[in-house]
Amino acid sequence: MLKYILVAVSIVSWIISSGYGAQINLIQLKEIGHVQPKNSREISDSYWGIQIGSLDKTLIEKATELGVKWTRLRARWEKIEQEKGKYDWKDTDEAFEAVLKYGITPFVTLGNGNRLYSGTGNYDDPKLAAIYGESPAPPVGSEAEMEAWLNFVGAVVNRYKDKIQYWEIWNEPNHRRYWGAPPNGEDYGKLVKVTSDKIRSIQPNAKIIAGSMAGIKADYADAFLSQCDPQNIDIISFHNYAELPEDRVYRMPRFLEVIKKYNPDLELWQGECGYPSHSRTTGYRAKAPWGLNIQAKWLLRQSFVDIYFCNATLSNYFLLAHEGTLTPEINRPELTGIDTIFGYPERGGSRVHSKGVNQKCILFREDNQPKPAFFAYQNLCAIIDKSYRIVKKQTNVEVLDPGIFYGIGPYEDAFPSVPLVATFQRGNGSYLLAHWLPWHGQEYLPKLARIDLTVQNVEFSSPVLVDLLTGKIYKIDTIKREGNSIILEDVPLADYPMIITELDNVPLVKK
Repeated sequence: MLKYILVAVSIVSWIISSGYGAQINLIQLKEIGHVQPKNSREISDSYWGIQIGSLDKTLIEKATELGVKWTRLRARWEKIEQEKGKYDWKDTDEAFEAVLKYGITPFVTLGNGNRLYSGTGNYDDPKLAAIYGESPAPPVGSEAEMEAWLNFVGAVVNRYKDKIQYWEIWNEPNHRRYWGAPPNGEDYGKLVKVTSDKIRSIQPNAKIIAGSMAGIKADYADAFLSQCDPQNIDIISFHNYAELPEDRVYRMPRFLEVIKKYNPDLELWQGECGYPSHSRTTGYRAKAPWGLNIQAKWLLRQSFVDIYFCNATLSNYFLLAHEGTLTPEINRPELTGIDTIFGYPERGGSRVHSKGVNQKCILFREDNQPKPAFFAYQNLCAIIDKSYRIVKKQTNVEVLDPGIFYGIGPYEDAFPSVPLVATFQRGNGSYLLAHWLPWHGQEYLPKLARIDLTVQNVEFSSPVLVDLLTGKIYKIDTIKREGNSIILEDVPLADYPMIITELDNVPLVKK
């Protein structure tokens, strides 16, 4: 008996150490190989980006290994102008040059305030003040403050106009921590107006990004767009942190109505969002469960939700790496009453620590080695670029076996228990399908669900299934045809997207 217990323990240990959980060997199809990664230079255009979080050359090279084509960089006013009228370009020179060298297009956020001109802002709530600290106030209090801001903007754009085309105005102006004062959409809109005018006067062909909102806030968008010139901006960006990335879809209709009212030609970007792999993190924390595989699944789901269901043309993951320290805070004097028993309140999953590591990073802080989310994103970047366009096809999912997802089936009609399908077509006429169940992600799956997937008006000649989490590729032997529909029979369904596409479209390393 002891012998069998030891064998079982060793198997469980191997599964856990693998980083991919119990997905291993659960797919009952013939494995034919795995995805061959592509670096950024090998991809002409893409939906996918990442905020690197560092100017370190090694980490920029890691972003290139992912295959992303976009990254978000910052030009922080207070860091660049630490003495009035004098600008230090060392860090921005190095960062902008490095990412361009590696085939990644940066979009640069201009912000935030500068205490030299506008002073500081703080939270009235002492608990929030302890987490967020002081922030420089926005330059909207006087003409002198605004003049200093526009001088800074002009200096940045003049210096980099031959290298940088995409400029984002501020970071999360509807969040008090980053605006530096109680958020005010009208004030931000006025800032956008004069800033976009300044950029255009120097770089007429610039692409100007506004919004950069914490969440998807239709009323705030309405307020700031009413005060700027919406025809003078090109892109609206948003950051929507949540336990389920699909939740943002419910906020989009009203948001898109507002955008259409002011400028229907505005492009939409998801400019910053991620999910932590650990409970102990700075920034947005979310709620349990956490885990390495859960983070990877969340990343994949967000990517498809952004471009397919939210109509975004860029999905930018936050974060590649973080340079914080893992040392925990020992003293929490602001804890009172029930907090001393249950710990610091999450307040809906938002941040609870100001120091530590931002565990939304997809490299381990200790050694910058990849987490499972790194490999999952690498697989996605290698397979889907902008040669695929969205085509809406009628689909139907019949659950044959729910696996561990108890209750899904023919009588289920409520989110998040309804499987989702996203359909794409390539320029050569071939199709790609992504399908998943939008449950709270599970770290380990002892049993996958099995489905019949029906899709109208598509064709496959040599279909394969790609497990984006592991990178494994499986052959699909049979397709049933009924009228103008195909039925992919008995395919696996998990809590993260798997892909069905043509074998010829997949960069394959044979088994």
